Amino acid sequence: MEIEVKMPDLSTTGGELTVLKWLIAVGGSVKRGDVLFEVETDKATMDVESAHAGVLKKQLVEPNATVLPGDAIAIIEVSQVRPAMAAVAASVPPVEANRQTTSQPSESVSGVNPNTLAASSPAPPRAGMFAENRAKRAENATTTRSQNEQRAAAPRMLPAEISHDQLAAYNPSFLLELYTRMVRIREFEEGVKYLFLQGSMPGTIHQCQGQEATAVGVCAALRDDDFITSTFRGHGHALAKGLSMDEILLELYGAASGCCKGKGGSMHVGNYDKGMIPAIAIVGGGIPLAAGMALAFKMQKRDQVVACFFGDGATSEGAFHEGLTLAAIWDLPAIFVCENNLYGASTRVNQVTRLNDLADHANSYGITGRTVFGNDVLAVYEATKNAVDQCRSGRGPVLLELLTYRRTGHSRRDACNYQADVEKQAWFDRDPIRLLGDALTKHCDVDATQLKEIRDEIVAQFEVAVERARSAPLPSEDDLITDVFA
Repeated sequence: MEIEVKMPDLSTTGGELTVLKWLIAVGGSVKRGDVLFEVETDKATMDVESAHAGVLKKQLVEPNATVLPGDAIAIIEVSQVRPAMAAVAASVPPVEANRQTTSQPSESVSGVNPNTLAASSPAPPRAGMFAENRAKRAENATTTRSQNEQRAAAPRMLPAEISHDQLAAYNPSFLLELYTRMVRIREFEEGVKYLFLQGSMPGTIHQCQGQEATAVGVCAALRDDDFITSTFRGHGHALAKGLSMDEILLELYGAASGCCKGKGGSMHVGNYDKGMIPAIAIVGGGIPLAAGMALAFKMQKRDQVVACFFGDGATSEGAFHEGLTLAAIWDLPAIFVCENNLYGASTRVNQVTRLNDLADHANSYGITGRTVFGNDVLAVYEATKNAVDQCRSGRGPVLLELLTYRRTGHSRRDACNYQADVEKQAWFDRDPIRLLGDALTKHCDVDATQLKEIRDEIVAQFEVAVERARSAPLPSEDDLITDVFA
């Protein structure tokens, strides 16, 4: 089966991109995840991975050719393909798909797709702004990387395994449930990554591979009627709080049956009935909102708790200080969960604060603060459970700093060339799923086959969810005026 490779939407403006060079020659074998080509966007030079495994049959554009998102740029003869991925690759973009809407897709005057012309007639090498700045950007990236290498030369000493004593306190079925939830998040995010690379879904995505233990550990300590607030990197939080892969994928495809009726997209997933208000993309935006929700719980004499997720970058926002001040003076049942993955976009945390532990901010407000290894799901669960008990008993809010690391760029349009190799290796060796998986096979009556079966079942469920989402009806024009206040 031959599949067209289309240029993903890696431009921040939706404009032209330049295919700088091919990393796989025609006739070469390709594995899923292999870097296929290098592209220059309006923001950075990036490697683009293949969403399929097979043989590169044809390159439709030459090096230095300019293309647009959605243009066909290569053909791969597929040797192994996940069914839903093959169906997506063979289909037209979602805005042109044969889905039930009240409006018809627009057509060009000539009836010819200009993107196809651009792909079949490669443009000459550009001498424009992006090409002129390429050398300077590369120099800046090298300098930043060198600086981060020095800072990461002696990474914070973190555990490399989960001990038998930690596991002994828990039922094996509970431990397997934690593992399953983390794998569900990882496989969901990996699947969505490749769907994005195929140009299958609108918008960009901010993913959380590597941070699964923070979401799962926190949400496992909450009751169903407790609430969370989330960020633009919210897929993992949503899955951990009980949203299904189906309802989130429907939302990512803009379907009317999505968790937010197709109106939120990737950065605003949520389901109020499951204890997650739609995520807020504004950095720190959920913090004062969480304080307000906690105040409502206290005034209504309900013993519910709100857990507020945010990144290390949000601790420099005014909303962080306002929200924690209010929670502190009123002893509100709020847990402020700082997922410290060391980078606010591309800026390393030590460049914006002199604190070694962001949890020390708690001292300014007279509340409890604690720093926890965020890749150990049991450590996160235990710290959150203690924080929940404190909040329910009326002893005020807690600030949890969870030390973790994202395995991807800030968004899919981020080349992520600022993370130091020694730093990445130290954290990848402490991957949260591997940590718990290794502990289960070493200390519990669990073997690798059982863990593989868990992963395979989740992958199969994801495939089914993709097929449903890509054919689901879009909102109608009448939906423009629903769910609005005025």
